[in-house]
Amino acid sequence: MEFNDHKPIYLQISDRIFEKILEGELTANERILSVRELGALYGVNPNTVMRTYDYLQNNNIIYNKRGVGYFLSDDAKNIVIDLLRSEFITN
Repeated sequence: MEFNDHKPIYLQISDRIFEKILEGELTANERILSVRELGALYGVNPNTVMRTYDYLQNNNIIYNKRGVGYFLSDDAKNIVIDLLRSEFITN
């Protein structure tokens, strides 16, 4: 994945996850890649991925099952749509 210099990398990664949710590649209650797996996939530091996951968790898009991993919330798709809509309106 090539990153844009005008937007933080963690937000670009979250945008990619948003795309996968909207396209149906990721569905509710599905386990997503671990921090290390996603970091290796995109060639970024795991701390950057953790920042992405913190952002997604704070917006109730994902949740953490301690010791198991991160999962998409039941309402992830609707939350993503609302976030993108509000971002579009404000920009």
